[in-house]
Amino acid sequence: METNKTGKYLKYAIGEVVLVIIGILIALAINEQTKKKDNNNLRNLYIIQLNDEVEQNINELIDTKNSTFEMLKELDTLLKILINKDHDNPKLFSKSVNLYRAYQFNPIAVTYENLKFSGDLKLFNDLDLRNSISNAYQSFNYIRTVEDIDENIKTSNYREYFMPNARLMDMSMSSNNFGKDAYFENMVLTRIGVLRQNGDAYDNSIELLNELKVTFSELLDNN
Repeated sequence: METNKTGKYLKYAIGEVVLVIIGILIALAINEQTKKKDNNNLRNLYIIQLNDEVEQNINELIDTKNSTFEMLKELDTLLKILINKDHDNPKLFSKSVNLYRAYQFNPIAVTYENLKFSGDLKLFNDLDLRNSISNAYQSFNYIRTVEDIDENIKTSNYREYFMPNARLMDMSMSSNNFGKDAYFENMVLTRIGVLRQNGDAYDNSIELLNELKVTFSELLDNN
């Protein structure tokens, strides 16, 4: 009888342990599902914020690109004047002002920076998507690089050429030698080349951001 009681107690104890283990596993599964749901909700919130941020950056890039191309058109006209040696053309001075103008892209990257520094970028399980997000935002670094080069060229030209040669008392008139030397023509060619490089950088970012927009839309539609 004692043996039977011991066997029953042992079975009871084992049953209790099994029930406890099952309870723990159920609790862990529920906790995991809750965590997964919370992560998905957080990821979707990031997608909404990123999508809005991407839209703003695309609009800003398009505006900056259009302004840059307007300057390029003006400088192309200036270059034709120089090539034709039409130095008495009244447009020479007015068009040359575009050598010292600049439009710069001011990116919005608050959401991306939060993702990167919080470690929440790992919420995007798709490695290709993570890379796409990073590549799109990192393209802003190249824009900044070419814009900085352009700014240095613009500032140098203004300081070393425009100011010594332009009449400060009447900016509508140019000095006798203004724009008639090879240095000036090289300035125009250099600025045109750099601005075209800027335009290529803007186009690259716009393309990457548009691809992200499509991906984000598909993700949001599937949720």
